[in-house]
Amino acid sequence: MHEMGIAQNIVEIAVEAARKEGASKVTRINLISGELRGIVPMQLTFCFGIVAKDTMAAGAYLDIEEVPVSGHCKNCNADFSVEEYEYVCPKCGSPNIELTGGTELRIKDIEIE
Repeated sequence: MHEMGIAQNIVEIAVEAARKEGASKVTRINLISGELRGIVPMQLTFCFGIVAKDTMAAGAYLDIEEVPVSGHCKNCNADFSVEEYEYVCPKCGSPNIELTGGTELRIKDIEIE
């Protein structure tokens, strides 16, 4: 379960950022997670609760925004959503595509008190 390691990193980043701002508590963390990361939101939320215990992030709400897989065709310049993991352009059928979304994993912002 890679969610535990991710949760640990999220807590460390949030706590460090909150301390730098002189905060006493982290109340919310907004996370952006691409579909291709394979993160199970319920597992990440569960792990986050365990890792955050006894830190200033204890009780913080973890909001996970999932980003679908998207691509750009290098042949016809079409931008599209990748459906059912078919990595071909739906407009021209070319496999010459570049992924433009779905691999993200970052903290969007942190709310503190």
